[in-house]
Amino acid sequence: MTTEALLPSAWAVALEYVAETAETIDLIVIATQPHATCPDCGHSAQRCHSRYTRTLADLPWQGIPVRLLLRTRRFFCDRRECPRTIFTERLPALVRPYGRRTLRLAEAFHRLAAALGGEAGARMAASLGMRASPETLRRRLQRQAPEAVPTPRVLGVDDFAFRRGHRYGTILVDLERKEPVDLLPDRRQETLAAWLAAHPGVEIVSRDRSGAYAEGVRQGAPEAVQVADRWHLLKNLAEALEGVLRREHAALHAAAQAAAAPPADPTAALEPPFGLPAAIPDASETAVPPIHGGAGRAAREKAWRRERRHQRYAEVVERQQRGESQRQIAAATGLSRATVARYLTAGEFPEIARRVTAAPIAPYLPALRQRWAAGGRNGRRLWEEIVAQGFPGPPAAVYRAIAPWRAQLPPGERRSRRQPHGEAAPGAPTPSPRAAAWWLIGRKQPVTAEQAAIVERLMEQRPEVKTAQELAQGFFRLVRKREREGLEAWMRAVAESGIRELEQFCAGLRRDWDAVVAALTLPWSNGPVEGEINRLKLIKRQMYGRAGLGLLRARVLSPG
Repeated sequence: MTTEALLPSAWAVALEYVAETAETIDLIVIATQPHATCPDCGHSAQRCHSRYTRTLADLPWQGIPVRLLLRTRRFFCDRRECPRTIFTERLPALVRPYGRRTLRLAEAFHRLAAALGGEAGARMAASLGMRASPETLRRRLQRQAPEAVPTPRVLGVDDFAFRRGHRYGTILVDLERKEPVDLLPDRRQETLAAWLAAHPGVEIVSRDRSGAYAEGVRQGAPEAVQVADRWHLLKNLAEALEGVLRREHAALHAAAQAAAAPPADPTAALEPPFGLPAAIPDASETAVPPIHGGAGRAAREKAWRRERRHQRYAEVVERQQRGESQRQIAAATGLSRATVARYLTAGEFPEIARRVTAAPIAPYLPALRQRWAAGGRNGRRLWEEIVAQGFPGPPAAVYRAIAPWRAQLPPGERRSRRQPHGEAAPGAPTPSPRAAAWWLIGRKQPVTAEQAAIVERLMEQRPEVKTAQELAQGFFRLVRKREREGLEAWMRAVAESGIRELEQFCAGLRRDWDAVVAALTLPWSNGPVEGEINRLKLIKRQMYGRAGLGLLRARVLSPG
């Protein structure tokens, strides 16, 4: 093995000899520079003052730590105007001033920290023969500033969650290089506008349908072309179609039941079973008291959910009157047996109760323990007993309290919530509007025969659903084939259909018209941005969600 294989020539050092100990390999080396340059004035000095030895950690050999015992020198600076009289010679290719490890070992630590983080990186380094604590790796990562990247010409913008539902940030990606550019601490339009103003040169911005990002781009880069992400356009249309099916939930339920057990009379298959209405009635016509609240999407969805619960309640009562058992009703409707029992014992449609604050159960634990030791295993009865003693909490508090005791029982004494096989009840659970929407649109994975039968019966019963399906599939074709010319004709067809949900979707397209047209004209999309967000989520999970913006930015933007 040549000396150059161990010590690169750029280091300007020579190997004197190798010393092996029980734990390390020591390389005794000496600096070979004929002269040194003063770090203050730049004067070349040749008069040596003294010598000393520096200990530097280097990359391991065969998993064994390697140390460099560097014999280096101090020099006199002979320039009288220089404030530094004595200085140590610099070896910029080998080590930084005051450094305790070689540059190549420091680079290895940086790559480990960027790829694995502190804890995992330290464990990997130890297995390779490199000693470093998790804090050392984190400090190394944060102290080294990310490499400067040129201002992207095509920028992708999207948000990510520091803590889902509470705090969000923004990731910026160069769509031409497919690499992240920066992370912003929030998703406000002012923050994005300030970044764009500080980085002039962005010509195209791909984004989701967020109004804040649209306004931020208009403020920070008014000349940039905005491109609406095509995936978000299709997602918004699927949500509009889901709204149509949510409004036609009764017909969807009837189609599911008819597809599962078609009657002999083909005309009866199109009628809703159990006397349910063919469509969701107005609040003034239904027997259920109307919900008072403000208009808007949230109020409509709340009313729809309540109406769906009422239909399920009516179906449960009807099946019980027909003589079906609770287990059969649960299997047919897709509800749990507890929900079926609650419906049957309520006497009338049960409204959703307000959440009860947790009550302290600790004073009642001795009584529960005594009843448990006596053989009481029914959580509901245990709750009723302590309620008689004054406990104000819900049954769930008792269930949580006795759960550890139940887990300690032998397997044969634990009650299973699973239903036994072999007792299937007629009928089928009603598919969710979201699932049925994708059955109507059509996916790469074909629908099953049962799903196709539900869709066919639904469109036969509700022509409006068939119209919505045709319009939705038409828009999907426009987006996938980038047919910008057909967009206006499609929007006129939506206006003629009179379907409220699709008309609202078109109103949103009009508000973002230039970006929508650009989406059907230009090739850019937020696909690479979504990929970087997935990578960012992986990094956050590796650090157990404790990464602040600085550390997260260092890892996401690091080339390692």
